[in-house]
Amino acid sequence: MSVNQIRRLKPNEMIFNENDVGECAYLIERGRVLIYIKNKNDEIPLKVLDKGEVFGEMSLIDGSPRSAACRAIDDVQLLIVTKTQLTDRIVAADPVVRLLMQALLERLRAQNDRLRGKISSHSIPSIETLTAEKKAAVERIGLENRIAQGIEDKEFIPFYQPIYDLNTCEVRGCEALLRWLTKDRGIVSPAVFMDIMEDSSLILDAGKAVIEDSAADLDKMLSHFGADFFVSVNVSGRQFMTPDFIDHLKATCERFKVSPYQIKLELTERIMTEGKNVLNTLHECRALGFQLAIDDFGTGFSSLQYLAKMPITHLKIDRAFVMNLFTDNKSLVVVKSIIHMANLLGLKLIAEGIETREQLNLLRSLGVDQGQGFLFSKPLPLQDFNQLALKSAA
Repeated sequence: MSVNQIRRLKPNEMIFNENDVGECAYLIERGRVLIYIKNKNDEIPLKVLDKGEVFGEMSLIDGSPRSAACRAIDDVQLLIVTKTQLTDRIVAADPVVRLLMQALLERLRAQNDRLRGKISSHSIPSIETLTAEKKAAVERIGLENRIAQGIEDKEFIPFYQPIYDLNTCEVRGCEALLRWLTKDRGIVSPAVFMDIMEDSSLILDAGKAVIEDSAADLDKMLSHFGADFFVSVNVSGRQFMTPDFIDHLKATCERFKVSPYQIKLELTERIMTEGKNVLNTLHECRALGFQLAIDDFGTGFSSLQYLAKMPITHLKIDRAFVMNLFTDNKSLVVVKSIIHMANLLGLKLIAEGIETREQLNLLRSLGVDQGQGFLFSKPLPLQDFNQLALKSAA
């Protein structure tokens, strides 16, 4: 550690004064410091800080002068936290976290002003004066609340996109895709809510609801499509790693009297990097009979080392590769490589995003087992989906 990253002070030595420019924050490695403000000639102690505590960060966060003074009580050793070290982390934080942090700083500064007997110039800004970033954070909080209410009101329901056998063009299964049916706005695109769900705990309640709804609907589909029919359900990493995930799966199957073999759990490649606990859960899922698919394979954190250890049954070829089969030779090479690897590992393949007859014919000739896409059907509500069985029979 370089010398300029550590500051050592004697008792009563000043660390900074009120109204100083905040060039760094500090972490106490040894000793105690006093944070205080001045009111005329009096000192008003605010807090004594000890080893392991951080101070001086407020000025770095909002760029304002120091709102309090600080001096050493004992022999003190401080570790300097640079502006870059702090602001890089703040910029990377969720915008809602940054908004709440700013609001907290405003309140603390206003409190210090009141202790000095001053009329504070610090107040929580109105929505009209917020920056674009802060407005986005406020809007996000509102949308999160609206999504949470929508989950409670059962406005989120699965639509089903059929998965076809590419050789016989018969429906073999489907993928459950979440849709938001609002009373005032109609169907809301997943692009509006999915990232927000996955970045928060909202995905946990929504994920459970999708599994339950899909199992309930699967029971209705079997009479139309036969006992070998399956439904694929997307599972987020956060949802997959909850302690009650397996118990919820088992309880759902028992409740709706469906076989685990008829439910395929679709996971992203990122799940492969989450460690031993994930591997144990995957093996437990397979032992119960659930099928396991890696979704959008080849676009994320692909690792053959992890793939070889995991009890995966299916790989899904991402629609980006399928769309570019005839325009980008590299995409064709990637698809051929995925197919060859899947064959050697004994995995089944599902191609996503099939939109043209030419794509279908090529994938079929390359040995892809199953596929889905707008060439066959868009995602459909349950009643419309079940009509596909009648069309296939005709």
